[in-house]
Amino acid sequence: MCCFFIPTAEAAILTLTSAALKNNRNPGVQLFRRHANGLSKLLAGGSLLLALEHIWHGEITFHFPFITAMETPEDTAVMLQELADVGVPMAFLVTFAYITFSALRSFFAGHASAARDLSGSAK
Repeated sequence: MCCFFIPTAEAAILTLTSAALKNNRNPGVQLFRRHANGLSKLLAGGSLLLALEHIWHGEITFHFPFITAMETPEDTAVMLQELADVGVPMAFLVTFAYITFSALRSFFAGHASAARDLSGSAK
């Protein structure tokens, strides 16, 4: 129904945090900003695709209340439960996958540069 709200909110928070830290020249903060921007784009893009899928299936409409799950109080309770059961784990999984990928990329980039240094010093 609206499980994409949680990743969208996370993307918005990351974007606002990154914008607030824009003028900070600390290298650690700039590294955080770069990763926050990348994760924000990943979350926003996935949320957009999921929103389009929900529009396609009629779960999001272009008339009030816009989300079919908000037409009755019972449906709203189901929607809130879906946010907790689907939206939160989805946002967590995407964030975890991004952090894991970034850590592996940094690890292998460090090994590649160390291997280059070793092969360069052997000549």
